[in-house]
Amino acid sequence: MTKELKELMERASKWPEEMQEAAAETLRMIEENHSKPYRLTAEDRAALRRSAEDVRKGRFASGKEVKAFFKRARA
Repeated sequence: MTKELKELMERASKWPEEMQEAAAETLRMIEENHSKPYRLTAEDRAALRRSAEDVRKGRFASGKEVKAFFKRARA
């Protein structure tokens, strides 16, 4: 267990029961999502096909364009 998680768990032990239950449910969901293989949905497959087509047709930003975008966005 990381130091940060251990400290958080110690603080959480003092939370009201309702908050502790919500935190436990969140941890259960995280555990469930990481304990079995992810199954692609039809929407996921469609998005991957579109993305592959964009790459094949050269429809993507260059590294230079991405860098310029983030420079403007952070300004």
